[in-house]
Amino acid sequence: MAGKLPSIIITGASGFVGRHLLDDLKNEYRIFGMARRSQHECNAPVHANIAWIRADIADYQSISKAFREVVTAGGADYLIHLAAYYDFSGENRPEYKQTNVEGTRHVLELAKDLNLRLFVFVSSVAACSFPREGAVVDEMSPPDGKPVYAWSKRLGEAMVREFSHTHPACIVRMGAVFSDWCEYPPLYMFLNTWLSNSWQTRILAGRGESAIPYIHIRDIVTFYRQVLNNHERLDSADVLVACTSGATSHLELFNLTTRHYYGKARRPVLMPRFLCAIGLWSKNLWGHITGNLPFERPWMRHYIDLKLNVDNSRTCKILDWSPRIRHMIGRRFPFLLERLKSEPFAWSVRNLAAMRRDSARPGLRIYTALLDTEDEIVNSVVEHVTTSDTAAWYPHLRGLDREELTWFVRLIYRLLLTSVDTGNRMSLLNYFEISGMSRFEAGFTANEIVRLLTQLNDEIIGRLEKVEKLSPFEREIYDSVSMPIEFGKDEIEQQYELFLQDVGDRVRKDKSSVSEITRSAREQLEDTIWSCLKHRR
Repeated sequence: MAGKLPSIIITGASGFVGRHLLDDLKNEYRIFGMARRSQHECNAPVHANIAWIRADIADYQSISKAFREVVTAGGADYLIHLAAYYDFSGENRPEYKQTNVEGTRHVLELAKDLNLRLFVFVSSVAACSFPREGAVVDEMSPPDGKPVYAWSKRLGEAMVREFSHTHPACIVRMGAVFSDWCEYPPLYMFLNTWLSNSWQTRILAGRGESAIPYIHIRDIVTFYRQVLNNHERLDSADVLVACTSGATSHLELFNLTTRHYYGKARRPVLMPRFLCAIGLWSKNLWGHITGNLPFERPWMRHYIDLKLNVDNSRTCKILDWSPRIRHMIGRRFPFLLERLKSEPFAWSVRNLAAMRRDSARPGLRIYTALLDTEDEIVNSVVEHVTTSDTAAWYPHLRGLDREELTWFVRLIYRLLLTSVDTGNRMSLLNYFEISGMSRFEAGFTANEIVRLLTQLNDEIIGRLEKVEKLSPFEREIYDSVSMPIEFGKDEIEQQYELFLQDVGDRVRKDKSSVSEITRSAREQLEDTIWSCLKHRR
């Protein structure tokens, strides 16, 4: 990583906004990307200036270790705290408190030792209540929304103000972020419904006036760039609003969709609010019976025909920034729909990924547990190999000095860690595919390496079974640990068969050479005898 560049921590780096920020800032900043997912899993950019640290902000041990790594690497100048939990179920899930509240407090506490130039807390305009008719939400509006997500962001904003005396901070309330691929779940569901053959294809709730502000991902990236460039203009715990002014209604979106897709806007069917409520309850009751809950939930009935109109003129003035006209949602709709028409598979993949919420993250938990117990497991396996009871099992491995043996076991363990981190279960297989022949030529046997891998698997599984928070993830542990080891064992046996075949071919070739020499000598002797007989005549 370049040493003279300013440095920045981005929590939630694996998310939609986080990935785009990484890509935009990577040439001008040293970036510490923190996320529960791996770089490979979330398809985040890879660059010399990006250091990826897997951590869960809700787990103090995990995130404190991540911050120690940042301190060791020289610290950071800025921090953008994007990491947060949100889903559209409307349920009061524990992740709101664990991630959005306790996780934010962890990050704020740990950031006190970094001497930051700016701490950016990312909130949402959805933290505010919908204003009365004719009023707007702006930078001075209180975060007084009623849903649990708004509650969690309200506590987050309060903590930022509490900590703002230790380091400069600002609060960013974002609108609904979308891209030319859509990637905003409610909008994706609207498009799926309005462009389907379903009976709901023309139905809009109420008068179709439900409205929120949107912002294109490109404008969000330039917004954060301006925040970093103009941080000295900000007052302590300043609130900034990142979205377009006003709001875009469902009726406007419906007209845009049908006009650009069909060539002519279709007439919607407006459904009264009380019928919408009955429909939502009915669909959810059926969803509970079938085990397939719909995206639309009963809580959404409370927001029918409400408008979240926004005025962000103060933010635009402070940052010398405003959303570009060509990035307004009305201007981007032809691009969204063309992506849908031309590349339907990629469209679905991107949007389904945006909708997925896996708060458990078993991969990260398994990876963290393996990381924490590495020395214990490696040393235990080395002890197993060198004990007198296993002398016959490891004829070559026991001939290595302890340091070299420990290095070899740790190498295999690190490959397994990489496999868990990246989700690539072929890491061990690929290693033995490349190195198998040289190991066998050095005197290793297939049986002893297979036994070593079996012992490593048994040690890991035995220890992970004792970790209480991993008890629900027996299947995931098998997939992440045992399966890659089984692939490695199979490759060892395959490579040993090839090695024996190669040795056999060489032996046969050597025997054939000896035979050729013998035959040639015999023919020469016969020729000599025949010549002598002819000469005697």
